[in-house]
Amino acid sequence: MKTVVITFAAAALFCFSCKPMNRSIGLRQVYEYPVISSKPQAPDLTKILSVPVQTFYLESNTDTIFYGKEGTILFIRPACLTFHDSTAATGKIKFELKEIYSKEALLKERAYTVSNGSVLESDGSVYINAFSENATPLYIACDDAVKIRLPKYIQTNMTYFEGMRNEDGNMNWNLSDNINPVYEERDTESFIAEDDSYEETQIQKSLNTYFFSIKNFGWINCDRFYDDPRNKTSFVATFNAPESEKKFTEVYNYIVFDSLMSVIPLYKDNSGQWVCTDLPVGAPVTCISIQKTDTHLYYGIEKTRVGDRESLIIQLNAINEQELQKQLDLSL
Repeated sequence: MKTVVITFAAAALFCFSCKPMNRSIGLRQVYEYPVISSKPQAPDLTKILSVPVQTFYLESNTDTIFYGKEGTILFIRPACLTFHDSTAATGKIKFELKEIYSKEALLKERAYTVSNGSVLESDGSVYINAFSENATPLYIACDDAVKIRLPKYIQTNMTYFEGMRNEDGNMNWNLSDNINPVYEERDTESFIAEDDSYEETQIQKSLNTYFFSIKNFGWINCDRFYDDPRNKTSFVATFNAPESEKKFTEVYNYIVFDSLMSVIPLYKDNSGQWVCTDLPVGAPVTCISIQKTDTHLYYGIEKTRVGDRESLIIQLNAINEQELQKQLDLSL
């Protein structure tokens, strides 16, 4: 009996002595695993450097007019849309539209105004494409299947180009035989003023805008070749990043003309400098750089004139995604 009492007392003493230890340590503390931190990842530049796609849907048996947010008007005859094997499209049809009517949009889309090395001045670009319900690409079978009106007054020497991107995603524009102007009769009697002069109405104004039909989907641009009589020289730039950054995974360097709607790329030469050749001396430009590492975004900008300096040096500064979006939306 004495042995049992001693054993019970020892067990009670042991349990009593354990209580403070359990309260101070606790199961959560004993078995809590350390948090493994990972390096932050830089955002996807391909999403930032892209104009939003506008999406429209229509039935394959109904002629339809679409209005883009920036003023583009699309006239669609879906009966003239076919699959690759020439069978007619049926059911719902999805249309995609991008509109580019500013230098900011040209820059964001990397829709450089260049035609096989020659600088272009843009008066507006659009991207248009069509797909069936199951995302199969559609093709244009009639001359008037797709007509497009741009919200821009016609300027002299403008012509139509089709755009294609190279393996780096950079745009090149080629003169097109697949884009045809749509000619309209003008009703002049409806806008004769009291003083016998002609007064433009909204209808008349629309007749002075670019209106054309297309044979192929894709990128379309209304441009003219940039002709400047001034002497030409090379524009050279160097971009300085923090010494801690050694490897950039994406690099986009631009020249934006201040006096015309034109955005062109800089190319890296064997010396490591970035160069653009045959630019008019004295032309005011803005040089912009957007670069990315695995973890950070960098941005640099400098206004200058072509030929003012032998080499322009631009400091790159770290920037987050929200601030970069704000910078790209600023007026150039």
